[in-house]
Amino acid sequence: MTSVAKWKRTFRQTSTFQIILCVILFHSLASIFIIYVHLAWFFSDEEKIWDKTDDAYHSKKDFIFWNMRSVLNVLSSKVISNDEIALMGWWMDHARWDTDIRCFNQKWTLCSKGFSTVCKSDGIRAIYQYVTFAKDPPINGLELSVTATADQLEPQVIGASFGALALIKLNDGSSETIQIQFPSNIDPLTVKSVSFSTSQSSIISVTVMLMCYGYTGSIHFTDPVLIPHVSSYLPKRKLNEVCPLKTVNPQSSITLGKTEDIFKANNKSIKDHYHMITLVTQVSMERLATLERSLQLWEGPVSLVIYVTTKHNEKSSYEWQRLYIQKKLKNIKLASSSHVTLVFGDSNNEDYPINALRNIAIKQVKSKYMFLLDADFQPSPDFQQKFAASLKHSSFNQKTAFVVPAFEYIELPQRSDNAPQTKEELLQLLHREEPFILPFRISESSESHRITDYWKWYRADKAYSLNTFCDKYEPYVVLCKTNSVPYYDERFSGYGMNKVTHITELFAANFTFTVLPDLWVLHLPHKISTYAIEFLQNAHQRLKNRMERFEFIADIMNAYKIGHCNNQ
Repeated sequence: MTSVAKWKRTFRQTSTFQIILCVILFHSLASIFIIYVHLAWFFSDEEKIWDKTDDAYHSKKDFIFWNMRSVLNVLSSKVISNDEIALMGWWMDHARWDTDIRCFNQKWTLCSKGFSTVCKSDGIRAIYQYVTFAKDPPINGLELSVTATADQLEPQVIGASFGALALIKLNDGSSETIQIQFPSNIDPLTVKSVSFSTSQSSIISVTVMLMCYGYTGSIHFTDPVLIPHVSSYLPKRKLNEVCPLKTVNPQSSITLGKTEDIFKANNKSIKDHYHMITLVTQVSMERLATLERSLQLWEGPVSLVIYVTTKHNEKSSYEWQRLYIQKKLKNIKLASSSHVTLVFGDSNNEDYPINALRNIAIKQVKSKYMFLLDADFQPSPDFQQKFAASLKHSSFNQKTAFVVPAFEYIELPQRSDNAPQTKEELLQLLHREEPFILPFRISESSESHRITDYWKWYRADKAYSLNTFCDKYEPYVVLCKTNSVPYYDERFSGYGMNKVTHITELFAANFTFTVLPDLWVLHLPHKISTYAIEFLQNAHQRLKNRMERFEFIADIMNAYKIGHCNNQ
């Protein structure tokens, strides 16, 4: 019997059930293979370092993929790790998002990364991505689309928002915003898109924000797509600027008025106090009373800048403010080597120029060391002596940032309550059944001070080094005042990113971070500022701040040759 006859006989004996089973098995294996191939490309494609001289780079092999939109999409699916200084991918702030991979969501798509979070009624939950474009070819338009799903989403405030925002920066210095807004009762996997075009300028960057504000419930985004309009097909890697050019003279948008020194050190006191630490801080006139409490235990020089807002430039207005400040300063025992500067500003300014004020204070430091601190923190007792003792027990260099662990009172202590005088007293207040203090912002933004490693500090009797980086880390530090210390970036004013960016640059400049074992600062509770409230609830302001953060990261990647800028 021939093999063909045997095959026919076997086939006749096969039941319909067995045939169906074989078809299902074959279909399943084929589907698994296709998904495997797609996921392998999905996860590996973003990690490749592409050589623009490679012939494969210029080929149109991308056309073989199933979804043409994914080929043209300039958004990365990567999530930036918080232990790296990088631009490519989605960046999360303190509100964490969950990521997953979802397959066969829509026609002609296989798998895509999704992002989900639980919304907050009084704050913004958002994830961001920054895309820069090469100058050639010029980009004059784009399309943004995203797929969204919501679960038990209920608005809690007027102006609740759920969707996507994009801040588009043009080469003439202007910017435009486009928005995708979803209703709370959307069907699963609802797709929306929005387009933008300009005839007079070209697009140099886009900052995309997926967000929700003012809702309770959870949301999920998938398939975020940003497609630039180009006259002919170009690989997306040729459209993107992998290492963006440095921002030209980034400065605060706030113009400061005149400055006036109302307390200056004499040469003898400067010489006598050179080896001490100068506490560097700034404060608005409305918060001046805070200094009476925060500097209560400080023994040493202070470099203080006070921001005074005025409605007009009349001499009488300046005079009464100056007299008020001088009266308040009499209650603060300033060391003879201290320096106090008044900076006058326009009351119409919406933001507080915090980093510009910090830099003025730094420039007035005359001692070897400076302690960069906010005015609402109280340093621990005997700070100068214990810092000097730490220096004797270990060897440090001029590029050491000494970390001072930060704590906060759960409620404002009474004036009769004494601040903890020793580390043991501090730990008792921390570990008692009903704690009176906690590590600073441990609930609101735990990443801000996590790598200080509080549990290690509780047991430490000598300084210890930190060997990790976190892009949300913002400790208070003592630095040796040298030319290698970068100034604060003055593009940041008001609330958001103003201090953490300075710490990030210290890491980029190869400063080592060492935690001091017997020193700490305590935050004094106060009413939340209007700057903070606006930042927490205004999505457009938050997006602008995050764009400035991305531009800052691009600048330091260029300055310190980090990542894709290493070979530029």
